Amino acid sequence: MRLFKSMNERESSNWKGGAFYGFYTYLLISAVNYFYYLATENGLFSPTFIFWSGLLGTLTPN
Repeated sequence: MRLFKSMNERESSNWKGGAFYGFYTYLLISAVNYFYYLATENGLFSPTFIFWSGLLGTLTPN
């Protein structure tokens, strides 16, 4: 018994693109926040903003 149906080629491509953009959005914003913290000892972005920006980055159209 399968819990999920198999993805077709287009769905698979869209998933990979969304995961790519979401991960690199998260990585970039986390790096900016970290380097800002090193320079000022204050965070630039809240953890909630960092989380949601990575999640929203996955919704970019391909």
